[in-house]
Amino acid sequence: MKKLVGLGVVMGTSVFVLSGCFSFMPNKMQEETILVEKDKAKTLEVDIDLGVGEMNLTGGAKEWVEGKADYNIKKLAPQVTYDVSGDTGEVEIKHKGSTKLGISNIKNTWAIQLNDDIPMDLTVETGASLANLDLQGLQLEKLDIEAGVGDLTVNLGGDWKKSFKANIETGVGQTTIIVPSKVGVKLTTEKGIGSSNIEGLISKGQGVYVNEAYDKADVVLDIKSEIGVGDITFKLGK
Repeated sequence: MKKLVGLGVVMGTSVFVLSGCFSFMPNKMQEETILVEKDKAKTLEVDIDLGVGEMNLTGGAKEWVEGKADYNIKKLAPQVTYDVSGDTGEVEIKHKGSTKLGISNIKNTWAIQLNDDIPMDLTVETGASLANLDLQGLQLEKLDIEAGVGDLTVNLGGDWKKSFKANIETGVGQTTIIVPSKVGVKLTTEKGIGSSNIEGLISKGQGVYVNEAYDKADVVLDIKSEIGVGDITFKLGK
């Protein structure tokens, strides 16, 4: 399991971050705009990497990406890059500097909106963080999530128009994944030393679960989950 192989590194890094060995004096709160304007791209590849802090990610942007970051340590200022390759716009949002900071000093919050009207591959990585990803309404083609230490909520509820695959790897913390009831769901879980709670889905054996809509569904969310040390709950939304 990939998650367990790297878990020692994740935990070691987290202890390093959480211990406060590198305590930087906090500055006054600063606010920075996160913006990627619309252009002629027909698809997006969006890569968001939050090393430490809090993030709320939703749809509803008029441009490709809109949002803001509030932080009190200069090294945590967001770095936004955008390139176009053919018809694909490539978005990357990450910290400008190191995240090896004393956690007691950190105030870092990202509020990001993505555009609902363009197909996209979305990758989200989190370190020592709290993340709320409300992905309802986005035009997802592929979803990859890798969580480190902290709580994570992913809302995949709603009436999706197109099938896609999602890979979710969890580390240390509490994770909640909301899956839809109106379109098909196939969930394949691979357990680590954490625990899982599957609500409202039907077991097919060998770590495979489906919802009631799966057998007759034209649209299917194919979700693969690797569970690290923490707890994960899957439950049906609307």
